[in-house]
Amino acid sequence: MVILAKPNESLIEHTENTLKVFKSIKESYVNVPEICGVPDFWEHLFYSLFFHDFGKAAVGFQESLKFNKYWDYRHEILSATFIVSLKDFYSEFYVNAIGLGIITHHKDVPFLRRKYRMKTSDDERVFLEKLNQLKPNFDELISYFSLVPKWSKEYLGYELKIPNKISFDELKSVYKGTVLKYFIDTENEDYNELHGTYGYFLKGFINACDYLASGSKYGILNAVKNADLYHFNDLRKTQAIAANTEGDALLIAPTGSGKTEASLLWADFNQNKNFSKRIFFMLPYTASINAMYKRLINDLGSDELVGLSHGKSSYFIYKYLNDDKSKDKVRTIQSLTNKIYRPYKIITPFQIIKLFFGVKGFEMGITELTNSLLILDEIHAYDARVTALILQILKILKNKFHLNIFIMSATLPTFLKNIFCSELDIKNVISLDQDELDSFTRHKLNILSGNILSYLNNILVDIKEGKKVLIVCNTVDRSQEVYEWFKLNNIKNSALLHSRFILKDREKIEEKLDNLDLLVGTQAIEVSLDIDYDVLYSEPAPLDALIQRFGRVNRRGWENNIIKPVNIFTEGSEKDKYIYNKDLVSKTLNSLNEVNILKESIIQEKIDEVYSEGYDFNDKKIFNKVTNAFNYYYQELVPFINSEDSNTFYKLFDSYEVIPIKFKEEYLDKLKNNEYFEAQSFCLSIRKGQFIKLMNEGNVEEEKNNYFIDVEYDEDLGLLLSNEESTIL
Repeated sequence: MVILAKPNESLIEHTENTLKVFKSIKESYVNVPEICGVPDFWEHLFYSLFFHDFGKAAVGFQESLKFNKYWDYRHEILSATFIVSLKDFYSEFYVNAIGLGIITHHKDVPFLRRKYRMKTSDDERVFLEKLNQLKPNFDELISYFSLVPKWSKEYLGYELKIPNKISFDELKSVYKGTVLKYFIDTENEDYNELHGTYGYFLKGFINACDYLASGSKYGILNAVKNADLYHFNDLRKTQAIAANTEGDALLIAPTGSGKTEASLLWADFNQNKNFSKRIFFMLPYTASINAMYKRLINDLGSDELVGLSHGKSSYFIYKYLNDDKSKDKVRTIQSLTNKIYRPYKIITPFQIIKLFFGVKGFEMGITELTNSLLILDEIHAYDARVTALILQILKILKNKFHLNIFIMSATLPTFLKNIFCSELDIKNVISLDQDELDSFTRHKLNILSGNILSYLNNILVDIKEGKKVLIVCNTVDRSQEVYEWFKLNNIKNSALLHSRFILKDREKIEEKLDNLDLLVGTQAIEVSLDIDYDVLYSEPAPLDALIQRFGRVNRRGWENNIIKPVNIFTEGSEKDKYIYNKDLVSKTLNSLNEVNILKESIIQEKIDEVYSEGYDFNDKKIFNKVTNAFNYYYQELVPFINSEDSNTFYKLFDSYEVIPIKFKEEYLDKLKNNEYFEAQSFCLSIRKGQFIKLMNEGNVEEEKNNYFIDVEYDEDLGLLLSNEESTIL
């Protein structure tokens, strides 16, 4: 009979397909044996894949495939019994390691201990009953052993010996020698080679090969030569340096100076000969991530090469595809993005941070990052907590998994630059000299005494004179108040942008951002939005935040030596104290007080004046606390064991996804009709403090694991929460 691995695929076909992926991965991750210190690593992985589904030959499992019946046992437990055929090839430790890779390739060690531990005679009886279901197909399985020399020569590159011929009676449970022994070693904190990179690679690559083959993808894609995409007549100095910089680097350069192109040219220079190193872009905000996704697809001419990963990425791709079959396409696209397949991925830091908190699949995620090229843009945008996490994780990835790092920013305080360069041993710092910097000068700075509410009529004059006006407020409440005033004064071609819009409304706003007479916003517009206005009016903020706001005005004015005004008020609102450190804001205003034309060459000097003491007391305390806590937590992280409490990661980030109650019926109807993405369009995120306040006031309804908040919502103004103080715990 033909033994099946899936309803439409034989065991032989599926096994060979996993080995096709294996070959592609081996060619891409050539130095893995050297990194993990196990010269025979690829052989171990080969045999793990060869045997990983042998347990599916059990009669009960075959019937489950043919007749769509449930089979109440784990095929991996039976598959692992075949490692007895390797006992003369490797030491007992490595044979058991192969067994552990096989037995855990779907479920982790704690799950197997809860459900399938061999502790009682009843456990043994059930195991033997299921094992005996292999007997009718045992001879067929043994006949597959003869394929090893052929397949190993084709996919490994040289012939392996045929596994020892064994009798059915030699098949025994390997639970105690694999799962139980690994668990005990972990509990006793004894050194175990499987706890390190070897274990991550074995588990990660088994899953990668199995999952891709199951998705009918038989190899991973390689990157392209970026230098072929960007045909510059002349490279800027920073780009030329980046294009010839080997190893880690840090780039500080103004907005619009071609940092993204510089990073891709750096990636070219640090690629391997196959161009198979994975390239990750890490950005702080979903709007900038989505924009980079579109840009790379356009530049590369292929959406197959680029992956997108953030909390709302499935929804974004659904809207981006915009066709009748997009739901199924989204699942396929995101399924592949979650595997080792696409050479370019655009992510938030949380996609990497969560791997180090043991979220399911973390071994494959960390394995994918091995030898990769990570480009971090706008590194200054993170608070002390997230910066500490990023820094500690980069150290691990660099030192243990050979990650290369390219950090870039337009506004990076020297104290932060020194922390990253020191902790990550970055020797290459790329920047422009004074004359080059000043060639990007494009802003005239005005400090306006008072607050924005006193200047609304002046701003109205600018709009009526035909200027495109950008207003940035520090709080959502103030931005809503300002926007309403202009609406009442008949400014129609305008929009408000902040974090409290449901997805469908935010989409509409972002589509028209560059064609408005007036845009009012919050920090949501600071980073990476491709907008260009004539004049800025901003509430006071720390200098690095202000520089980002300036970057949305006269973006390319340096090309024609055009200077346009940016105006900073000396006062914000009472609620600003919950958003920014008042001492940093005061230092910023003092440092800018005598500035007229804001030359790019003085920006770094001014930023360092503001951050002369580095982090303030509270931020230093948070930075050190998070660093120590993470390092303690990381010591507990080992492959083959998912975190028992995945909420540990999600608790780090204090937001709740909610739906304004006015959309409750529409939302639930969409879910009922399996229109998940349409339902998601009614969601927005609020901070934990806001959520708790609403909960305490009785304004939260929970239904089917969804939170509906009884708060007024307007499509032009967003969610109308009145107390900004509630945003902070």
